Amino acid sequence: MEKTELFVCRCHDVSHQLVLETLKTEEDEEHVVYGCFHLVHLEFWDKLKSATKYLFGRKRKDGDFDALLLRPEDADRLAWFANYLDGEVSAIDKAVAPFGFTFCSKENVYEVALEAYQYTLNDGSVQTEYEMSVCVSIKPGNIFYRLYRTAKYLSGYCSCYGDFDSFEFMPTDSAKLHRMVSGLRVY
Repeated sequence: MEKTELFVCRCHDVSHQLVLETLKTEEDEEHVVYGCFHLVHLEFWDKLKSATKYLFGRKRKDGDFDALLLRPEDADRLAWFANYLDGEVSAIDKAVAPFGFTFCSKENVYEVALEAYQYTLNDGSVQTEYEMSVCVSIKPGNIFYRLYRTAKYLSGYCSCYGDFDSFEFMPTDSAKLHRMVSGLRVY
């Protein structure tokens, strides 16, 4: 079974994209979902601000490469990958509350968050909206590692894979994908 899906940001900017795919497996092989995230190049001054914060151990809200905001209509396609990791046994989504979790690639840290935003309308009623974001940041480390990564980042280096970063979801990660699906269904 092979499947590839492209997830594009709610802002419809195609540079904010995530690709998930599976490869054909034999009966006894473990199911793996391969991910590929496009690392957006920021303007020099934004990159300098981000690099300075990274150097001093502070995080930028949207990560070091820009965030991807998943859309509610992505829930079913994402659920397919979560079920695939479960061995294609359907799992019931858990109750949703704002949440956050992280996972790592070889060089970067991904922060997935479902956040609730409340605002007051003109008639005085309070409206709540949810937003699911995937933010990518450079992996933290000691000061020497951060100096090294800052220099590479400012010179245009994103990842050993170029402008894309690669990671894998293993069967043990299926619960994380199910939480993302439940979060997207809140919209």
